[in-house]
Amino acid sequence: MTVTFPSGPLVSAAWLAQHHAHVIILDCSVDRSLDSSGQTTFASGHELFTQQHIPGAQFADLFGDFSQPDAAYLFTAPGAQQLSSALQAIGANPQSLLVVYDQLNGAYAARVWYLLVALYGWSNVRALDGGFAAWQRLAQPVESGAAHPVVRGSVQLGIARPALVSTESVAEERQRPLVCALRREPFQQAHIPGSVNLPYPELLDEDGLIDTGRVAAALRSARIAPPEELVLYCGGGINAAGLALALVAAGYPLHALLLYDDSLNGWLSDISRPVASGAGR
Repeated sequence: MTVTFPSGPLVSAAWLAQHHAHVIILDCSVDRSLDSSGQTTFASGHELFTQQHIPGAQFADLFGDFSQPDAAYLFTAPGAQQLSSALQAIGANPQSLLVVYDQLNGAYAARVWYLLVALYGWSNVRALDGGFAAWQRLAQPVESGAAHPVVRGSVQLGIARPALVSTESVAEERQRPLVCALRREPFQQAHIPGSVNLPYPELLDEDGLIDTGRVAAALRSARIAPPEELVLYCGGGINAAGLALALVAAGYPLHALLLYDDSLNGWLSDISRPVASGAGR
């Protein structure tokens, strides 16, 4: 059976239920919790994966091979060789079709989508709209335990495209809008001066699906229109990837969406850099 993806960056849970045997499903979950002091902490989502996942799914560890090891900040983008090896381990070949999802609001899956599509031009990747919750709402089966063994794949990524921008580039930015994907409260507490706030979570409907009508309204409110190039950021490059996914789903060209990979983690590491508060631009 020949399977082709729908146009656009998303597939529905209904589509995946029909075609799951013909794609590689990648669970990109991260375990997010609060510590005793009320601070948000993050850990590998592997235990969540072993508890429940879409049948046949492999696990993409954003605390492992799908991020750069020993980097200064969590979730730093890995190099081509490391990412190629991670994809080979889950059985990916150049012709493979990948569907990514997570068990939160989709931003972690969007991170893997952005790495593969924006950085390396791999067009055979889609995100599951609504993630694991959408799958469960259809009363589809789930499984537990370790991922099934697969034959090692042969995919080899090439040279990364210049889709990621550095702290130094952001500090010198004068033309392209800086767009922060954080929720409104943390944005108002601290953001890069001149930024506009487009919170990724506000672009999802009540079921956690990307609402392209909300995306369009948010762009109009911010006076942003394609094909204007944007520099997206957040706290650590995750919600920014979610925002990129939502924008592309609404028709924004992916090549116009650059990502500040270190985001506020990098910006705030130097106390001499300016920081703004309030509603922003």
